Amino acid sequence: MKLALTALILSLASACAAAVGDECSSSTDCGRELVCDTSMPGGYCTRANCETNSCPEEGVCIEFPDQSRFCMLRCDSGSDCRDGYQCVSNWGDLPFCSAAPYSEAQTTPAN
Repeated sequence: MKLALTALILSLASACAAAVGDECSSSTDCGRELVCDTSMPGGYCTRANCETNSCPEEGVCIEFPDQSRFCMLRCDSGSDCRDGYQCVSNWGDLPFCSAAPYSEAQTTPAN
């Protein structure tokens, strides 16, 4: 019984885990695998220094102009992004949710 209860608690905890793109105020809001980028409006759960295909299923690794790389929430349209964010689809199949507009010249996908 105790083992079953422990398994239930663990499965419920993982179901409530933060995802890439979630709002946060500190890294503790993002769980063990992600950090909170407080420079983004409302905070943004992400993984820093990502590599291609290293982001959680819902994320895509984006390289920014300063060569920093972050997992960003993948999207197909703006409705996939939370309020105040937009779906940036400047290239191929790597659209992501961002608070600021980016042009193709400003960002490149991490390869």
